[in-house]
Amino acid sequence: MMARGTIILSNSKTYNFGIGPSHIINRLGHPIMYRWGIWTPWFTIFFSKILPVEQIPHNHEGNFFSILLWGRYSETVYKYKIKYRRFSNWFNYVSVDEHHKVHCDKTCYTLLFMGKRRQDVTLKVGEKYYDYKKIQTNNIRR
Repeated sequence: MMARGTIILSNSKTYNFGIGPSHIINRLGHPIMYRWGIWTPWFTIFFSKILPVEQIPHNHEGNFFSILLWGRYSETVYKYKIKYRRFSNWFNYVSVDEHHKVHCDKTCYTLLFMGKRRQDVTLKVGEKYYDYKKIQTNNIRR
């Protein structure tokens, strides 16, 4: 079961929120990550099941930290035209101004806490950046 909603205030600002599943499915219909939680414009909390599949470098809507509950993963991080590898054993922080892709050999479980939404998600393909919503055929909130 999932609940979603939109609030439109008198100043014409729109705020989306929801509770339930928010899985990441690629355009071929293959799952990349299963997530369950609550999202608002001000904060997001997800319990995530990260699958050992190839990811496209992407950023996030806001800064977040995650606690690894089970498993391990590493990331390739792209920030200010610098590419480096980051390893996470139990705690990870991702800033809104970096793109990353997660690498794991086995399924991992995390608890994610993200702050206020600051931007839309973009994908890094080569040296170009694309709006996630324009490339992805499946809705990010499923």
